[in-house]
Amino acid sequence: MTTSPRYNLLVDLTGIYFGQDADILFGETADAIMASLRETWTADEVQALRTQIVDFMNAHPDPAELERVFSRDFHRSYQPAEFGATAGEFLRSVLLALPLQA
Repeated sequence: MTTSPRYNLLVDLTGIYFGQDADILFGETADAIMASLRETWTADEVQALRTQIVDFMNAHPDPAELERVFSRDFHRSYQPAEFGATAGEFLRSVLLALPLQA
């Protein structure tokens, strides 16, 4: 992985929460995994993740580039294509699952 530290929470999301043992540690569905994340991360961490996702997507507006860079930079044990989703779809679904800042 060649990910910049500015995406550290996105690295944690893909490597830990959606990593190899995600089903054992956090739940068998994306909804369960995201619920676990919301329960364990602080509001500031959740908002920082939201910011990192938006920043990453804005830095790679071309869908093909987004796929290539996501695949290159984030944890290889979770690749959205293996589950029938694009990186963009995955990132948008995570954004939808994160609460907006109060």
